Amino acid sequence: MFNRTTAVVWFTFAAVTSFAHGAEDTPAVSAPQSVPMELVSKQLGGIKPLHVLGDIYLAGQPRPQDIDLLSTEGVKTVITLRKRGEVPWDEGAIVMQHGMKLVEVPFQSPEELKPAVFDKVRKVLLDKKRGPTVLHCGSANRVGAIWYAHRVLDAKVDPSVALEEARIIGLRTPQYLEKAQAYVQSEQRKPAKPASATR
Repeated sequence: MFNRTTAVVWFTFAAVTSFAHGAEDTPAVSAPQSVPMELVSKQLGGIKPLHVLGDIYLAGQPRPQDIDLLSTEGVKTVITLRKRGEVPWDEGAIVMQHGMKLVEVPFQSPEELKPAVFDKVRKVLLDKKRGPTVLHCGSANRVGAIWYAHRVLDAKVDPSVALEEARIIGLRTPQYLEKAQAYVQSEQRKPAKPASATR
């Protein structure tokens, strides 16, 4: 006998079945794809040139008023490749006033671009606790040479890609590039460090 109770049960069954079929027909929502990091040009105060990749800013010389803008961007560390005599104001003092740390790794001539320079800058760039980080010289020419080595050795980027990035950033001096390439080759010839023993 088709009574009221039977009608309620039938309606409930039909609703559940319809919902189940609808769920099966609904396409699954794909997970958001991660956006690959790539080198981009950026406008910030009077800093020219200025490019950013991830949390690393690659720049020409900031002006004193630009240091405040970098602080607003969240920058924690400023690496300068310039000698103190190249800058007519106390960059270290202004950087410290804004709560950031200045790391000086100066070189000017290609002969001064020694492995220790690459080593020190790479160590800072790899320390994520120090970032965001600015790496600068006067025109980003020197920056490009350091960036080439960092990208090939630490990011495992193809040398041709690293070279293109370095030139976009500002690398112009062939002797700087030669030093960077020689450093990369020397580092790549070194035996791999043994993995730490696990207990």
